[in-house]
Amino acid sequence: MNEAEQAEELAIRTTAAAPALEDIADELKGAVSSYVTSGVSGFEIKVFDNISRLAQNSVNLAQDVQGADLQIAATDHDASDEFRDGLDLLDIPVNF
Repeated sequence: MNEAEQAEELAIRTTAAAPALEDIADELKGAVSSYVTSGVSGFEIKVFDNISRLAQNSVNLAQDVQGADLQIAATDHDASDEFRDGLDLLDIPVNF
């Protein structure tokens, strides 16, 4: 798996964590006393915020890496054309 795919997988897994957290927090709220419920709610809000930021950063990372991969491929393609032109002019046989 290349880096772009890994970043994309991170974004998918991070996004999938939000519903799981919600289910866990709901079960926990039902199991604890009313004194603790507000603490669980506060924790849930903070973790949702962190998950949201991580998911957004993961999406941005995946897009950035994919964009860099495309740019590198385009640069390599351009450079290979120039390299082949130079080889033709110098009459140097090279097997690619």
